[in-house]
Amino acid sequence: MATCTMTVTEYFCPPKKRRLDKASGESKSSATGPNLRPFNPDDDECIRQYILYYYQFQKSEGFDIDWDKLDYRFATMPIIDAYPAGYTMTNDEIISEVTCLAIAQRNAEKGTRLVFLDHVSASYRCCAGCLYYITFWAMDLASSRPEPKLYQTKCRQCGPTFCEIYIFRLKPTDEEIAAVQVDPPPPLNENDPEAATISFTITGPGSGFIPNVVFTRTPAQVSVPSAKSSSPCESQSQDIDSQYQI
Repeated sequence: MATCTMTVTEYFCPPKKRRLDKASGESKSSATGPNLRPFNPDDDECIRQYILYYYQFQKSEGFDIDWDKLDYRFATMPIIDAYPAGYTMTNDEIISEVTCLAIAQRNAEKGTRLVFLDHVSASYRCCAGCLYYITFWAMDLASSRPEPKLYQTKCRQCGPTFCEIYIFRLKPTDEEIAAVQVDPPPPLNENDPEAATISFTITGPGSGFIPNVVFTRTPAQVSVPSAKSSSPCESQSQDIDSQYQI
């Protein structure tokens, strides 16, 4: 395991977070989270949450997502105490190991002397290994005036030593994140003729950095045989796109 942590209580006291029990791997906190529901494009609430997830992910490049408002399973998953992300390591240990690998590589490439202090948030998605999005406190001892700063890294870990860095940066300000322009989500199921295509259209500025969005379902191109024949009126009704305002 890469080692790059240090105790800097005299300089820095990070906000306390709920921790996992190092011995058992189970959370000492009584807090529990709902079981995440599978992504379902036929569920209106799922699509509404997908829009929220999409804009937060695109604006922050995957780092700042309000997981408390999401209870469906999307491509990226949070690493939080109620849900251990590994079998042999606690969440804190996983985050520390991945972050220290990224820091060690960054120091070797840039000549910095960054040390890991504590993490703020983390999420991941499965790929060839795991792709992590981690926001953390670190301090550069090579600086003339070392001080804790918030950093972010997006990196892929595969095995105990391989770490490929895609993003390593100081955390952007709220103003910088708000200024990022995001296109509407691309259509869902566009290449599946047996599923309804879901299209997205911006209709107004909305609140915060998430605009008002209408999503429209276009019926599948390939009809599925039904044991019950429908009347002409029913068929016409099924051909009309349904629109929903969020």
